[in-house]
Amino acid sequence: MTRMRKGLNDRLLAWKVSGGVKQTVADMLERGGRNAMVVIGSIVIMLVVLIALLAPVLPMADPTEMSDDLFEPPSTSHIFGTDENGRDVFSRVVWGARVSLLVASFAVLASMVIGIVLGLTAGYFGGRVDYVITGTIDLFWTFPPFLLALAFAAGLGAGLFNVVLAISISYWAGFARLIRGQALSMKERQFVEASRALGAKNWRIMFTHVLPNCLAPLIVWASIGVADAITIESSLSFLGVGTKPPTPSWGWMLQSGLLHLGSAPWISTFPGVAMVFTILGFNLLGDGLRDVLDPRMKGLRR
Repeated sequence: MTRMRKGLNDRLLAWKVSGGVKQTVADMLERGGRNAMVVIGSIVIMLVVLIALLAPVLPMADPTEMSDDLFEPPSTSHIFGTDENGRDVFSRVVWGARVSLLVASFAVLASMVIGIVLGLTAGYFGGRVDYVITGTIDLFWTFPPFLLALAFAAGLGAGLFNVVLAISISYWAGFARLIRGQALSMKERQFVEASRALGAKNWRIMFTHVLPNCLAPLIVWASIGVADAITIESSLSFLGVGTKPPTPSWGWMLQSGLLHLGSAPWISTFPGVAMVFTILGFNLLGDGLRDVLDPRMKGLRR
């Protein structure tokens, strides 16, 4: 028995060292450095994040401060002009980036945690547990995330926390479905069987053996999910069920500038460009990471 146990342990260790983990962190960084989409997407994201982090110290006006300079076009005093209340559009765009990134990051993180726990549980245990969880996933997956988020946001009311909660509830099913599929294939691998034979607990196998080998598609889905979350948050604010004014939000700025699109197009143009620029960065990063983490998929996109 001792010899058999030692043999299983050596086999499990050999799998981990040789081919269990497909790519090390160094290999991922090396591959990413050679992928143009990863490089461009990373630069765009780092630029947006840096500007958002430096918002409190940048030399610009208060984003909520009103003045008598109504509808002032872009100039040296106001780079992006002013809105209908005399507020500086540039400062509102910068602070709006903080709001969008904050909401998207927390919403995707919460969705990921919910999806990982439920997806791993369904895929690993199977049976009735899988039946119940998969049915719930399919129920949420039936509706587009934006419609679900809109329904929950309308019921919860406008507010930063409510927007994060609404997006999290509407987006977790994608993570759960992805992880469930990965767990179904991973639980049949030899290293999982070896761990089970050595007496490892189910939760330990799930989170130390199965989950680490599901990270590649999870990272790709999360990066694209941030872009989706930014779009949903901006859309909810545009419809009036997102963040509360006067909190700067790209969606709210687009909505407020819509009435003045002919006379003062800069009110909506600059936040729209900032939103497209940020979403493009995350989408490029997600597509590039898909090629980096799974080279077999390279060139298969249409």
